[in-house]
Amino acid sequence: MTEYTANISPNHIHKFFKKDPEELLKSTLEKKYGSRYTNYRKRYYEYISKDVPDYEKVYDYPMSVILELVNRCNLQCVMCHQAWRNDSDKHTIDDKILDKLFQDFKENQLSCLMLSISEPLLYKNLPKILKMTEEAEIMDVFLFTNGTLLNKEKSKMILESNITRLFISIDALTSETYNKIRVPVSKRLKNSNRIIELENNIKNFIKMKKDMKKLLPLTRTSFVALDNNSHEVKKFVNKWEQIVDSAEVQRLTAIEGWDQLKDSKNKNLIKKLKKYNCNEPMGQISVYSDGTVAPCCNTFGRNEPIGNVKNFTIKEIWLGKKMQEIRNGFKENNPGKVCQICIENSVSEEYNKAVIK
Repeated sequence: MTEYTANISPNHIHKFFKKDPEELLKSTLEKKYGSRYTNYRKRYYEYISKDVPDYEKVYDYPMSVILELVNRCNLQCVMCHQAWRNDSDKHTIDDKILDKLFQDFKENQLSCLMLSISEPLLYKNLPKILKMTEEAEIMDVFLFTNGTLLNKEKSKMILESNITRLFISIDALTSETYNKIRVPVSKRLKNSNRIIELENNIKNFIKMKKDMKKLLPLTRTSFVALDNNSHEVKKFVNKWEQIVDSAEVQRLTAIEGWDQLKDSKNKNLIKKLKKYNCNEPMGQISVYSDGTVAPCCNTFGRNEPIGNVKNFTIKEIWLGKKMQEIRNGFKENNPGKVCQICIENSVSEEYNKAVIK
C-alpha cells in the first residue's frame, strides 16, 4: 500500500493514493478562486493539525457546513444509528430554508459545503441544490454517497456540476462482508451480489469522467474499520488506489455510545479519559433536514442541538451561547456528556490494527 499522509488528514482518517489529491484540487481551484482558496486550505490545515485546538480562536463563520437534504437512506449499515434517519418521521429540507441558507452562505463566503448525513442521491431536486452551490460561489462541494444510486444519469449530473469531491463509502472488499455491514432497507436485495453493481457504478463514473476530460470531482472510496471487516483493509486499499483518486480507512465512533447516553440521563458520568479535545467545534457545523443545527459532523452531535435555521442564521448559531458552551467545555477539560461519550467511543483498536504504518 502507498504510504498514508497523516499531515493532510484528520487523525481518524488514513489516506492512500498515487498522486496527492490535494495538489490535484489546488491546481484547479486556486486558479479559479485565488487567495480565497489558499486561505481556506491554510485554515483547514490549521484546523486538523492541532491535538489541542486554540479554543479562543473562533472565526466569524464556520469553514464547513454539513447539510442533510432528506433524512433517509436506502441502506441501514450496522455502524450507523438510525434514530434520526430511517427510524424517524421523514423530513425533506424546506425550500424556504434552502433559500435562506444559500443566501447566508453567499453573503458570508462559505468555503465548503458537504452534502451528507443521509443519502443525498435520494433527494429528488438535487440539480437545484448544485445550481445553488454554484450561485453561492462555494469553492469546495462534497457529495457523500453509498454509490448504489450512482447510475449514468446521476453520474452525468455530478460531472456537469461544481462538485469537487465525490466520496463513496464501501467498507468491504467481498460480497459476503458487504452484505453483513451495508444492509439494504429492501431485504430482497440482501443476498444479491450488490458490491459488483456498486463497483461497476464507480468504474463507469471514472470512465465518464475521463471521457469528459474532467479533473474534478476527486473520487474517494472509504472503509470504516470494524471487527468484522478489518481483515480486508489491505486488499481494499491495494485495489481501490489503482482506480480512484484516493482510498481511505476511517475510525469508527461506536454506536454503543447511544445506549450510554440513554442510560446517563439521570446520573453523572464517570470520565474515562484524562484529556478531552475536539477540533470539530472550531471548524464546522451540521444542518439537518428539519432545520436543526448540531455542533459537528458526528451523529452523536444530533443529541446536542445548538439551534435551528428556521429561527437563526448560521452565524448567530455559530457564535451563539450554546456553541460557545461546547467550546468552553473542551477548554476546561469538562465537556458535556454527549461530547464525552462521543470521544470515549471513538477509540478503536480495530482501526489501529487495520492501518498499516
